Amino acid sequence: MLTAEQIAARKGKLTASRVACLMTADPVKIMQLYREMLGEEEPEDLSDVWPIRLGEATEAVQLEWFAKKNGLITRCGEVVVHPTLTWAAATLDAWYEDLRCPVECKHVGGREPLEVIIDRYQPQMQWQMLVTGAEQCALSVIMGANEPVVEFIERDDEYGQEMIKRGAQFMDCVMKRRPPVALDPVVAPIDATKLYDFTSNNAWAMSAADWIETKEDAARCKEAEKILKAIVPVDAKKCRGHGIQITRDRAGRLSLREMTS
Repeated sequence: MLTAEQIAARKGKLTASRVACLMTADPVKIMQLYREMLGEEEPEDLSDVWPIRLGEATEAVQLEWFAKKNGLITRCGEVVVHPTLTWAAATLDAWYEDLRCPVECKHVGGREPLEVIIDRYQPQMQWQMLVTGAEQCALSVIMGANEPVVEFIERDDEYGQEMIKRGAQFMDCVMKRRPPVALDPVVAPIDATKLYDFTSNNAWAMSAADWIETKEDAARCKEAEKILKAIVPVDAKKCRGHGIQITRDRAGRLSLREMTS
């Protein structure tokens, strides 16, 4: 649980654990946060929420394990305020000195893929990177009773700018005591870093053959390209097989070309 000093440092500020609702556009949570920031409602009492308490209980040993496996950590529990946005803050689980980035610890049940966990906590991690100026965030996850898995999440500037925009609008509503407006959800950044080999994928093989054979036939080629791109997983950086490859650029655009070797 937060100490009295941490609570005081976070007062009146939009923090990493609070900002997610502005990006998921959850109207109930946004209004709850609004009333909380006005002092009309107490923060949600999480002392009886088992997953939260379990995460608190295992955080210290998880950070110790992270340091043992990766290197020096500092600034545990520090409340950091953005250098120019005085209403934006983040409470660090720790700071990884080697990469100069936040460390965020989570303990989950282990029944969900890691990709789902990353997606859920993207707003929190992106906000921490935004506040601290870091280019990445180390996400350490205990899944069930397994050894922690560490993923390094890259900063997404476009997503960060949208967070600043929404955060500023929300804080303006708080200052003017004007209820926040409805928002549309924003899709969290995709961690497109994986390489897939689709040599054994029949749908890929058939459409790849069509695409190669029918490059001169624009209609068939376009349809084959559409099918191929639809097969590409959302977290893929590159997919290849049967003489072609599809790559994803930093903006999320897919490009298809024939493999030369």
